[in-house]
Amino acid sequence: MNITKAVRISKKGQFVIPKEMREALGVKEGEELLVTFESGKVVLTRPREYAKTTRGLMKGTWGKDRKAVERYLEKERRSWA
Repeated sequence: MNITKAVRISKKGQFVIPKEMREALGVKEGEELLVTFESGKVVLTRPREYAKTTRGLMKGTWGKDRKAVERYLEKERRSWA
């Protein structure tokens, strides 16, 4: 679903998310949203959805298994001494 609406920015830099968009997102008064600026666009995301999309992004960065991660950490700690 794509919804496009024009909104006005207030002196404080605020704007109202149109009702149709709030309903489509399923957000209620007082809930938090994450605001991201990416590729010239402002993106509003529910925190749960953001967590789902970023889960596992760093997997394997420090090793493929627990032992490899422990070896990596030990090596890094030795380099600080």
